[in-house]
Amino acid sequence: MADILIVDDNEDNRKVLTRLLEFAGHRGVPASNGAEALELARRRQPDLVLMDLAMPEMDGWAATLHFKQDAALASIPIIVVTGHVTSDEIKRAQDVGCQDVVSKPIDYYILVAKIDRYLAPALAPAQAGGRRELCSA
Repeated sequence: MADILIVDDNEDNRKVLTRLLEFAGHRGVPASNGAEALELARRRQPDLVLMDLAMPEMDGWAATLHFKQDAALASIPIIVVTGHVTSDEIKRAQDVGCQDVVSKPIDYYILVAKIDRYLAPALAPAQAGGRRELCSA
């Protein structure tokens, strides 16, 4: 089970992501903006961050830049979860240090595949048999 920081100013989005992460066998740690995310990350050292881009106080681009400039946080993978999926915005996110992008509305299987891509080496033994399917027949 991984601790995944969910950074989004929309409470409903944080709740949906938390539930999706629970289905995948992970624990969501919510933050409503970039400043709060940095504070939580320094205390909790999450395994991965899901970062919205457009937020008040500190947006996702600025927060990611701060993560990558902080030696204690720099190695934490950051996946952007956003409705801003233009090529310019994706390039800007990558330029500040984001590893990947998931577009909204969120596809559970794409989200989990991307999370697994960055966490698999560290979590493979712990997750064996722990994942549930979102829908079962």
